[in-house]
Amino acid sequence: MDTKNLVTFMTILETGSFQKAATQLNFAPSTVTSQIRQLEDEFSIQLFEKVGRKMELTQAGKDILPYVEKILQNVEQIMNYKKDASELTGTLRLVAPDSIFIYVMQPVIKAILHDAPHIQLIINSCPSDDINDAIVNGSADIGIDCDKGNFPDSVLHPASGPFQACLIGSPFLNPGELDFITPPPEETNRYDL
Repeated sequence: MDTKNLVTFMTILETGSFQKAATQLNFAPSTVTSQIRQLEDEFSIQLFEKVGRKMELTQAGKDILPYVEKILQNVEQIMNYKKDASELTGTLRLVAPDSIFIYVMQPVIKAILHDAPHIQLIINSCPSDDINDAIVNGSADIGIDCDKGNFPDSVLHPASGPFQACLIGSPFLNPGELDFITPPPEETNRYDL
């Protein structure tokens, strides 16, 4: 099996058409078609079917997609074996909730792109509850979230350090009510009779 054919397969899915994949890969359209036929012959399945004027992924194509992604990820890891960060190539998929991207991640992203300038960094916002799943199912390589202590055994979850929190209140609050640390004095229940 030629991994170039798998790259072509994934490029068709990413770009949405055989023609756009051929343009992106700098191939003739007939080369793209030939590579997909080779894969279909090797796998003994049909990967695409014509629906109207478009070619769409068959159910068999959808079923093997995670395996193709895994093969290409493994090839990427082999190609990066023993390379310095500045020499790394490939794709790094990062997920985190919006709040972490907004308040914490800019310097981290800048450092990643500085230290590994040849990687393609794909950043996706993801609800906090979906981050573990994104790592487990392989749709993300790194997930960043608040530590809630409910990580599956198959996920590494080192703490990255302490973070400060800030409470934000209305400007119309009485300044005496802005102390969120000191417990309030015990009040008698107004409804005691």
